[in-house]
Amino acid sequence: MTPRPALSLAWWTLRQTAGALLVLLGTSAVLYAVARLAPHAGPDGRVVAAAPAGARPAEGLPSYSEWLAGVVRGDLGRSTAVQQGRPVSDLVFAGLRRSLGLAAAGLALSSLLSAGLTLIRSRWSDPGPASALSAAAHLVSALPVFLLVYLTTLAGNRLVGAGIRADWWDRPGWFPFPSRDDWVPWIAAALILAVGDGLLADLFRRTQAEWRAARAVEHRAGARLLGIPDWEVRVREALPGLAAHLSRRVSFVLGSTVILEAALGWPGLGYLAWRAAAQRDLPLLLGAAVLMAVVVRTAGLLAELVRRWADPRTGGEAP
Repeated sequence: MTPRPALSLAWWTLRQTAGALLVLLGTSAVLYAVARLAPHAGPDGRVVAAAPAGARPAEGLPSYSEWLAGVVRGDLGRSTAVQQGRPVSDLVFAGLRRSLGLAAAGLALSSLLSAGLTLIRSRWSDPGPASALSAAAHLVSALPVFLLVYLTTLAGNRLVGAGIRADWWDRPGWFPFPSRDDWVPWIAAALILAVGDGLLADLFRRTQAEWRAARAVEHRAGARLLGIPDWEVRVREALPGLAAHLSRRVSFVLGSTVILEAALGWPGLGYLAWRAAAQRDLPLLLGAAVLMAVVVRTAGLLAELVRRWADPRTGGEAP
C-alpha cells in the first residue's frame, strides 16, 4: 500500500470512529430513556408505568448525566436483581468474552465447512451430485438457530440416554445437554452457530463465486510459467473478497449468538440481557444493551476497514 492510500485510509478511519462515537452517544441516550420509562415496582410494591418526573427509579438507575459520567470512568453501576450488588461491568465484560469466543468459533467453522464443500463440488464433473450437495447445505442452513438447538438437544439427549441404558458408554459429565461444563456441548453450540440462520449457505455461495472468479483470472498462465501452483494462485485471488465478506458477517453472527445463548441458557452477553429484562434489572440491561451496540458498531467499522484493505477493487482508499 502506498503512503497516499494509507493516509487516506487512516483519515477515513478517524472520521468513521468520530461518527461512531456520536452514534453510540445517541444510542445510549435512547436506551437510557427506554430503561427509565420501563415499568417498575413502586413504593407499595405495585408495578407502575414509569418513574415520576425527577424521581430516581426504584431499580437503582441514576440520572443520565451520572450514568454517563460513570461509563466514562468504567463504572456501569451494580446489578439489582440478576446478581444483586455485583458490578455491571464485571458481568457484561465476562459475558462479552464468552459471546465473542463462541461467535469466532462459529464463523471459523462455517468458513472451513464452506471451503470444504466448495472444493468437493469443484471436483465433481457430474452436475447431479454437485447440485444435491448444494441443496443439502442450503436446506440445513435454512433452519433457524433456536430450532437447531431444540433438535440437537432432543436427538442428542435421546441418543446418549439410550447408549447409557444399553451400557454402551458411561454417563458423560455434560449429560444432559445443554451444559456449559464440558467441551462437547461447546463444540455442538459452535456447530449450530456455524450452520444455522443461513450462515453456511451464504458463505458457501460466496466461496463458490470467489473460487470461480479466481479461475478466470488472466495471469494464471504466467504464474504457471513462474512455477506457482494453480491452486495457490486461485487461493490468493479468492482470499481478499472472502476476507471482506467475512468481516461483514460479524454483526450477523453476533445476533445469532444472542439467540443461541438465550436458547441454551449460557451466561453470555445476550443471555445476561435477556435475564436482566425478565427480572427488571435496569442497570444490567442498560449496560448489556450499550455494550452490544458498541460491539456491533465496532464490527461494522472493522468490516468496512477490512473490505477497503483486502478488496483490490477499492485500492484501500476512502471514497
